[in-house]
Amino acid sequence: MPTPNTQTQALWQYNRALLTQAMETVQRLQAQARPGFDYARAVGPHLRHIIEHYQALLRALRPAARRCVDYDERERDLEVQSRSEATLQALRQLMAEMATQAQNPDWRLDLPLETRLRSGPAGEFEVVVPTTLGRELLFLSSHTVHHFALLGHYCKAAGVDLDPDFGKAPATVAFERTVVCA
Repeated sequence: MPTPNTQTQALWQYNRALLTQAMETVQRLQAQARPGFDYARAVGPHLRHIIEHYQALLRALRPAARRCVDYDERERDLEVQSRSEATLQALRQLMAEMATQAQNPDWRLDLPLETRLRSGPAGEFEVVVPTTLGRELLFLSSHTVHHFALLGHYCKAAGVDLDPDFGKAPATVAFERTVVCA
């Protein structure tokens, strides 16, 4: 059975692998998208949203931070949303910071954190709940894959083919492989 530190490293690595997929997707769109494809309206908003969620976790892990992950306190950077080069630069910076954070031996899956979110139909109330680093890394990976599923449709419409497993949950990929092998 993997040790907690090994599991922590694996989860950081999986999240960085997802961001690598995001970079590869942007690069494929740059090279292969049909003329007239509107990156800033289709793919850009999803990638900005993903990036800013990861940034929220990393902010909570900085030395002077309160250890509260605030997914609503996002920059909503229109440059990252509108320009693929800005998206790639933000992804590179994010992956570098994640690689550094992943080396911290104090970051265990059970590291206590809090998550703050606005809730209600119009964000009329705030909720702060206890969580852990492991739970938030799991959330971010699931959240990213969910957005990848949406991005896959935009890429197809742009004439860009992606890996058939792009945007599928790991459990779905594993299940499909057992069905094929059966």
